[in-house]
Amino acid sequence: MAGWQGRGEADVARPQEAFRILRLGHAVLRVRDLPAARYFYVDVLGFVPAVEERDALYLRGIADFDLWTLGLVQADEPGLDHFALRVEYPDDLDALEQLHRELGVPATRVEAGREPGQGEALRVRTPDGHPVEFYHRMEQVPVYDERGRVRLPMRSTHRFRGIPPMFIDHMNLRVEDPDASLTYWRDRLRFSISEYTVRDGKTFAAWLRRRRGTHDVAVVRSTGPSLHHVAYHVGEPADVMRTADLLADAGFRTQIDFGPGRHGLSNAFFIYVRDPSGNRLEIYMGDYQRDLDAEPIRWEWEDYDEGGRLWWSPEYPARFLETTPVNPRWPA
Repeated sequence: MAGWQGRGEADVARPQEAFRILRLGHAVLRVRDLPAARYFYVDVLGFVPAVEERDALYLRGIADFDLWTLGLVQADEPGLDHFALRVEYPDDLDALEQLHRELGVPATRVEAGREPGQGEALRVRTPDGHPVEFYHRMEQVPVYDERGRVRLPMRSTHRFRGIPPMFIDHMNLRVEDPDASLTYWRDRLRFSISEYTVRDGKTFAAWLRRRRGTHDVAVVRSTGPSLHHVAYHVGEPADVMRTADLLADAGFRTQIDFGPGRHGLSNAFFIYVRDPSGNRLEIYMGDYQRDLDAEPIRWEWEDYDEGGRLWWSPEYPARFLETTPVNPRWPA
């Protein structure tokens, strides 16, 4: 039987700090053709289908313990519907609601079950314009088989296909002013900066995290709120190459956007691909682990441009700078 992730209200008392964000929980993308998206994500790449509805499909990686981590919803145009951050305690939602109201940011509570398996949530549009949801409870993948023996989610390799993707890793967002965004993400939500890039005396990009990996969320200077990519971690470097083979073999060679390659910043292997609607997905592996209180690593623009974005790979194509829009009707 599937369980719930999270403490109950009567469990251990929360510490005195106002709230604690734990990690990136899920992302929901808008797609023009849901059956085509299902074929791409499930049949080719190997995402695990968790919940199927008439106008939505909810997926996870093979090592995700949450019921789902990637949602696909039918829409007229591609882009980011929203992404979600998990908090440690149920009443963290109260503290976050108060914080956003103090910032003059509209905040909307939604009841448990609005999304499959999820408890009550708080929805906001961040000061830099991105649709975000905070939640505490999420239904978990069963970890016992029908005979009561442990069967971890990733221990069904005989059923997996595709790469397969392991777990959701991070979001990459475009913002008009990264320094202004950091007053929200770093100063108000208490995200740690792992690395950042400076250009013309201003922050060009920052990689932000609530865990020891390099980032849950990245903010990069551009023309305004938009989505660059959602990233999923895979098990080994060969899986990055396998992604390219899978897409080419399945007739999606033109959906390979950039890579394979290796980033200097984060040290990760990567390949960027587009789904049939144009949403960009990064298949990602091998970034370093570092404590949250470590001093952020600073890249000057010339250094980043030479070896941060790419440690090795062909140069990125012009289309790699394209982004997709964010949900204009959030919160709803």
